[in-house]
Amino acid sequence: MIVKILGILDILVAMLFWLSTFFHIIPSSIIIFFAICLLAKGLFFVILEHIASAFDIIVAILMFVSLSHSIPSLIIFLITFLLLQKGVLSLV
Repeated sequence: MIVKILGILDILVAMLFWLSTFFHIIPSSIIIFFAICLLAKGLFFVILEHIASAFDIIVAILMFVSLSHSIPSLIIFLITFLLLQKGVLSLV
């Protein structure tokens, strides 16, 4: 059950990150909240030696960076695609 909830979190973060980067319709406080959630999830599961959780840490850092700097579109597409893929596979 917890895996499905975390998968939904990955999908939600991917969609929010994409929307905030390209359309700027998501407030930065929401991005900060979900970046902290993703960072906490990544740090917790990296301790348990899950390699995919290192990706969560990288995405959370990039979310923080994207609030003040521009990130290339290709990187945004790759990040959102991988997060969506990770989330969907968690639901299966």
